[in-house]
Amino acid sequence: METNPRIPIIHKVFGIKWKVFLTTISLLFGIFVFDRIFFYDLYFLFPNETEWDSSPWYNFIYKTKELEKIKDKHRTIIAGSSVALYSVLPDKLNKKENPETKYSFFSHVAMAPTDLYYYKENLLATNPNLVVYLHNFADLQWEYMVKEGENFSFQEKTWIQEFAHRYPTKTIYPLAFLKNYWNQIDRKSISKLATKSLFYVSRFRIFFWDPIIVFIDNHFRSGRKYHLYQGVIPKEGIWSKGWTKNTATISCENQKDTESIFIQNKNTEIVFRFFENETSYITNVPNHTQTTIFQKSGWTDIQWENLNSSSNPWKIIQIQIQSQLPTAKEVNLIRYGKDETVGVRLSHFFCNSIQTENRSYSRASYWDDTRFVEMTKEEFQKEYFERMIRDAGNRQELWRLHVVREAKKNVNSVKFNPWAEYNRILQISEYFYQNKIPFVLVLSPENPIEFDYYKNSKWRKDWISDLKIQLEKRGQLFIDHTEAISDSRYFFDPHHLTYEGANIYSSIFESSILPKIKTQN
Repeated sequence: METNPRIPIIHKVFGIKWKVFLTTISLLFGIFVFDRIFFYDLYFLFPNETEWDSSPWYNFIYKTKELEKIKDKHRTIIAGSSVALYSVLPDKLNKKENPETKYSFFSHVAMAPTDLYYYKENLLATNPNLVVYLHNFADLQWEYMVKEGENFSFQEKTWIQEFAHRYPTKTIYPLAFLKNYWNQIDRKSISKLATKSLFYVSRFRIFFWDPIIVFIDNHFRSGRKYHLYQGVIPKEGIWSKGWTKNTATISCENQKDTESIFIQNKNTEIVFRFFENETSYITNVPNHTQTTIFQKSGWTDIQWENLNSSSNPWKIIQIQIQSQLPTAKEVNLIRYGKDETVGVRLSHFFCNSIQTENRSYSRASYWDDTRFVEMTKEEFQKEYFERMIRDAGNRQELWRLHVVREAKKNVNSVKFNPWAEYNRILQISEYFYQNKIPFVLVLSPENPIEFDYYKNSKWRKDWISDLKIQLEKRGQLFIDHTEAISDSRYFFDPHHLTYEGANIYSSIFESSILPKIKTQN
């Protein structure tokens, strides 16, 4: 009997193929597990010291995970785009004695109704007792609406193609979008969304280093590179980037040996006045005064011991520029509108300890906003036209606001008809109705200057009427706060409130929501 010499070879080859196959499967499985554990779980355990209006996608995901873990007796979620973020101050509302609810944001910049629709399961997982969608005309994606006679035409094909490339789609809901529109987008988009659906590292690489860089800057560097000033606020106010006015009077309880200031011009003369306490400051009796000429421009260290040669104790420092002052436009704080002088730039935590808490959804007051209230209404209107309206169609940074403004003009001559983005709001409403979560839709305040473009249009009346009818069918509340703030100086642009405006509106917002909350408690 003869044997077939090929059989062992076939078995051997077959065995090698299985080993390669199993090894490949094991490696892929290991990669998936590592990707999930490291990038989705462990990564978000890293300290988040980012600040307001920074790294929006990282902070939105971080905030969502945080809300899922923490339980509140009663939680009100405020959802929406940057309009929501700039309209309400949850920190202020939550500090009240015996609050009826805990307010938390579920928001990020440019959140369209479609985004919130795809987030609805994530929002439900945050255990809300009440969901408030703070909505604005500008959220309705007007760049995809084309006027055709007496109607708007929604450019759905363009909308689908461009939404496939938006950061929220690629970062937060790539798989859900791919499932719905895989047959309407190009192969390149399919490939990108598929990869991001499989691997979190692909999704999160756009912001991966953000919290790490902030942590390093806060703890291991000089405080000369930062997003928002977090030091002690001077009595005269300060710009968000740390630039003082001509004079800066600072309560410096936390005195470090060395601080840093940035000087714009060479040969700048600065007077430092040291006050023992508030009383000596009020009576203008410093215990030491030092005048110094800084020959070089740029960042420079200042040693308090060298400046205060008298060694007298002090708690308040006043920094006053005696030389020619630079301007806000000169140091790139603003590009358009009314210019004004600035002083020096202070380091990140000037006269303050390092702030390690998460401040990504905590807004502070800066001169960037406060200056508008200091203007007369006539001055503000002139400044606003120069900054927000003049030649807006040709200024890239104002392009989208220009599109929204033109849409407001166009709705005066068209009929109201529901379209995809509008219908998303109704689908969100229905979802929370089915899940027995109270839902409130609030139209946020608008700048009176911009609201006048479509205030009396039939389109708007029909839009409001339809929204109200649809929500009331489900027993849900609709609130129109478009005209809640009547002074245009409390608006930074057409629909974003200044800090002072948000401070006023927060009380209006709460008083409108509280009756709904009390019926639940």
